[in-house]
Amino acid sequence: MEKSSVEKLTERQLKILYTLNSLQALSRSQIQHMFELGSKRNANRILHGIREYTHTKRIGEDVYYLNKKGAEMVGGEVTVRRNSPLEHIVMRNDIYIFYHYPRDWKPEAKTRWKEGGKEYSIVSDARFTYHDQMYFLEVDIAQKMVENKRKIERYAYLFRFIQRQQLGEPVLLFYTVSAVKKRQVEAITKEYGVTCECLLKV
Repeated sequence: MEKSSVEKLTERQLKILYTLNSLQALSRSQIQHMFELGSKRNANRILHGIREYTHTKRIGEDVYYLNKKGAEMVGGEVTVRRNSPLEHIVMRNDIYIFYHYPRDWKPEAKTRWKEGGKEYSIVSDARFTYHDQMYFLEVDIAQKMVENKRKIERYAYLFRFIQRQQLGEPVLLFYTVSAVKKRQVEAITKEYGVTCECLLKV
């Protein structure tokens, strides 16, 4: 790492780069909120200063992610490409922010369990603990409802297993862009007895 490159960046700008490394991609408004950048003018100045270390893509607003130079700067690797599901990643990070930056936040979390001599697994968009409850996040943008129902059924098996093991009361957190899907998910989770919080992106 070139010392001169680091010296050009403020502590806040470095923190933004490290956060992009861990969260993959953040929208302009997410960065502005997380790092208390204040006015639009001040935010522009700070974000302008990291432009050589990031790529941006317009999805309603600018979305930032590390380029090769930025990843090298913070000792990470390039994990986001132009064809990566940036909108999905940004929505996932909405939840990270909304639930006050959980310390045990784990994106793309695989949960395995054994039951009746068989091994099962499920991959959640993220898993984290909030107020001593285990949350499993599903971000939905264009998923077919039949797939959502299949996954909710799998969560029903997992949640009953967790409850039998007396590991607490798990929560399925569903985050969608569709009010229709929100109502459908609430009905399906009720049918399967799955505790669910369903949030709608506005």
